Amino acid sequence: MPSDGPFAEPREQVGGYDLIECADPDEAIEVAAGHPAARFGSVEVRSLWQE
Repeated sequence: MPSDGPFAEPREQVGGYDLIECADPDEAIEVAAGHPAARFGSVEVRSLWQE
């Protein structure tokens, strides 16, 4: 796959981020599934820290 340089392809660019507090990863996935962006693309869920 050719590339135009050290830049992200348009489909790989970050459109923003949301920081949410959830009790566990299952709750975070449930919240992410309801995000409007999940209808048109992908939503990535990451743990920020663990206590």
